[in-house]
Amino acid sequence: MKARRLPQEKIVLEVVENLQEIIWAKIASGVKGFIKTFIENLLREELSHKLGASRYERTSSRRGYRNGHYMRDLLTRFGPIERIEVPRMDRGGMGFSVFDRYERRRRDVDCAIGRLFLNGVSTRKLKGIVKEIYGQEVSAQTVSSTLASLDKELERFKDKPIDDTVEFLFLDGISQKVREIGIEKKVMLCAFAIYHKRPQEDNRHREILSFQLTEVEDEASWRGFLSDLKGRGLHGKSLKLIITDGNPALLKAIKSIYPFIKGQRCMAHKMRNVAVKIRKVNRPHCLREAKLIFQADSRKEAIRRFKSWETRWFIEEERAVRCMRKDLFSCLHYYDLDKELWKSIRTTNILERSFREMRRRTRPMNNFFTNEASANRIMHGITDMLNNNWKDNAL
Repeated sequence: MKARRLPQEKIVLEVVENLQEIIWAKIASGVKGFIKTFIENLLREELSHKLGASRYERTSSRRGYRNGHYMRDLLTRFGPIERIEVPRMDRGGMGFSVFDRYERRRRDVDCAIGRLFLNGVSTRKLKGIVKEIYGQEVSAQTVSSTLASLDKELERFKDKPIDDTVEFLFLDGISQKVREIGIEKKVMLCAFAIYHKRPQEDNRHREILSFQLTEVEDEASWRGFLSDLKGRGLHGKSLKLIITDGNPALLKAIKSIYPFIKGQRCMAHKMRNVAVKIRKVNRPHCLREAKLIFQADSRKEAIRRFKSWETRWFIEEERAVRCMRKDLFSCLHYYDLDKELWKSIRTTNILERSFREMRRRTRPMNNFFTNEASANRIMHGITDMLNNNWKDNAL
């Protein structure tokens, strides 16, 4: 039961909150004043350097003269700084390193705008948030052009070499909606890896290696995606398992690109497929017994449990039993590896969790992207954030 606050406590909390607001308002005001003075001093120093002479100095090395100043505003994380004095040269065309003369938003503000958008804030809400944070409205077009600057980062990510130390490769596709002529359904192919950074290292690391937006999840698309991974360095010398949901097109593509790597069929997907084939009256009991197959301590025991389950349920639930029997061997490859790895490598859950994060962050945008370029930018932003979160968190 939640404890009730006494009236005195509420008053204290309100006073503290008001005090915090006043303090932060004072800090922001003071910082803005300091930044304004600092920038104006930098501008005057830079102008003196470019002219080759300080104010009122007479020298033969002078390269021009001052010609008054103009006012401009600068948007910062502390709010807009208004009426900054920007000096002019008599010849014009003076550009300052402090800020580009055509720039109205500093890079840190651009970055903040982009990150807010990537964190699942819709363009409409973003405009309001930016106005609240910075005291100045930013248009939807500004948001889009800001995100366009992420395209170069995306190219670098797509071309980044892959160390051939990947032990476990997880492959799956997530359905995405993109607005083109109406709302079109597309598929984002994803590759997730567990690997050692160094050969003798005990800890394993995880990373999303790549993604690709495609029209359909067919063999040709997967083959192209896997060929790109191989071309970037993933030849499979350390690869022990490729974990998938059992998509037939994907399995054919894997056989084409990595023919000698074992394929682990996702146990969770297998159980879902079996579940839908069991009659409702038998489902709880039958499924409970089926799950015991994958909880066995060895492959031999898992097969024994399957045979026992098969005998028990074949007459009543033949469709479910046939479904379980099909590709069962490929669901048991994890038994070849150390027991502490089993939970991580027998399903695609580790990739599904990343997909849930992607869906959460696209939900405020009505779960669809405005175009393919936007989908790729946002997907890269989410991927970059997840990879950075995992960088120092070994498995």
